[in-house]
Parts: sequence; structure tokens; C-alpha cells
Amino acid sequence: MTDVGSAVSAVGGIDEETWGVLLMAYGTPGSLDDVEAYYTHIRRGRAPSPEQLAALIGRYEAVGGVTPLREITFEQARKVEARLRAAGMPARVFVGMKHWHPYVAEAVREMGAAGVRQAVGLVLAPHYSRMSAGQYIEYAEKEREQSCPELSLRYVERWGANPVYTAELGRRVAAALGEWEPETAEVVFTAHSLPVRIRSWGDPYERELAETAGLVAAASGAPHWSFAFQSASATGEPWLGPDLLERLSLIARAGERRNVLVCPIGFVADHLEVLYDLDIEAATRCRELGLGFRRTPMLNADAPLVEAVSREILAVSRAK
Repeated sequence: MTDVGSAVSAVGGIDEETWGVLLMAYGTPGSLDDVEAYYTHIRRGRAPSPEQLAALIGRYEAVGGVTPLREITFEQARKVEARLRAAGMPARVFVGMKHWHPYVAEAVREMGAAGVRQAVGLVLAPHYSRMSAGQYIEYAEKEREQSCPELSLRYVERWGANPVYTAELGRRVAAALGEWEPETAEVVFTAHSLPVRIRSWGDPYERELAETAGLVAAASGAPHWSFAFQSASATGEPWLGPDLLERLSLIARAGERRNVLVCPIGFVADHLEVLYDLDIEAATRCRELGLGFRRTPMLNADAPLVEAVSREILAVSRAK
């Protein structure tokens, strides 16, 4: 098992004044041989059918094997730790994954064993839903209560309106539009779909996504933009829409734009929902529809992502 703390930090022991930071990400299988166990975990212990497993493995094969999400997440953690320390916060950063090692619970136990008594948790997805960020926090709290109740763990629940984050996405949108004539292009902002039933909870997910899309559009100066959901699962219940592929068909049918730039505001790193669902599936649909296709590059572990996340963590750590 990976020692999460030592994998992220070269700093030695922890003293009473040192903070812990729990960075949480979705996770990705370590190899194609791990896909079945990974998929089973996503399905809450129910093994996928042979057909479902083959389809998922085929997607990973189409993007060259497993995605770089794990390596990107640990790089983000190393850089965030360095940024926090430079800002005077003696933080040690731990990584916890929702669906693969090191799991969120493993990272929380590691923090407790390392003697951390104050910590900030942040999900590497900018928008809050009870079904997304809320679940990560639930997993962390369950383990904290069981194994290290003396640990004080506060959370950054949402950061989709962070000005560094939205300004950088706006810059990337403007750069990606490039030489396309403004009147010929539509920017489509995307995020992972969730079941429609979240609306019955008064869930803020859609409102937060709309806010981020508006901020990024304003920062980019793009005159034409819309929003679509992507990557819905086939669970037999309705999911939030419109789906991106539907949106692309609507754009082509309207005939006013001939180019599409997709900006996935709900994701921060290269992983399957970007590398396959956008770069292969959506790009293929655009070719079939006669539309030009581009995607903004992900933030990954670039300086703006590190700065945005670090500012959010610092704000929570300093709050009374």
C-alpha cells in the first residue's frame, strides 16, 4: 500500500502547528487489469457484466491505456504543498481517491497516524452536489469519526467561482478560439451529468455551474456560448441535460455556427471523461455533423490550478 504522506511530502515529522490537507479526486485504475475491480467499486460492489467491462476497457484502450489522472493528482498535491508552505502554512498534503487507491479513508487514517490534528479537505472538482463533493466529504467524515476523532477536518465545499480559476479558463477559451471568426464559433461549457432527482433536494449543482459558465464566458469575451452535460450513466433514471451530443446536433441544425469549442468547466484534469468522451466521442460527432471541434486544455497541475486551490485552502484554514 502506498504511504500517502511520504508519497506527497519529503518533509519529516509533523509538529503541533502543522496542518494536514486532504486533496480528494475520483481515481483511476492503475492498469487495464485493475479496471474490473475499479468498475465494481464504482458500482458499489456489484460486478459489471462482461459486456459492460469490455466496453469500459475499450474506452481506456482507445485513449492509450489508463489515464494520467493519478499522476496528475499527486503532482497537484506536491505543488499545492509547496505553495502553502511558501504562504506560511506548514501543511502536509495527503491524496485520497473516491474509487481507487489510496482511497479517501486510507488518506484520513494516514493523517491521523501522522499526528495531524487540524486539516482542510478539498475535492478536485469545483462544484458542489450532495452526490459528488458531498459523497467525498461523507467518506472522509465517516473515517475520521471511526479512526481519528481528535482530528479537526474542515472542508472547501465549492470553488467554481474562484477568480483565478475562472480567469484562467477564460484565457484558455480565448486562446483556443484562435483564428476562428467569432460569429462562426460557439463555446459549449460542460460538466458531468447527475440524476435529475438532485433537484428535489434543492441541490446547488446546476446553479453553481451556471455561475461558473457565465464568469468564464465574460472573462473570455466569447459572444456565443451555451452549456451541456456530459458522461451520463445508463442507470435507468433520467439524468440532467441537455447532453453534449444533443447540444452539438442542435448547433448543427441551427446552422448559425460551424465551429464548436468545448470547455469542460466541471473537470480540472485529463481523465476518461475528457480524453474519451470529449476528444473522441464529441469530436467524432462534430465531424459527422460537419462542425469544427476544439477543446480547451485542462488545468492539470498548472500554476493557476495550484494557486486557485491553495487560496481556497488558506481561506478555510484562517477562518475563525
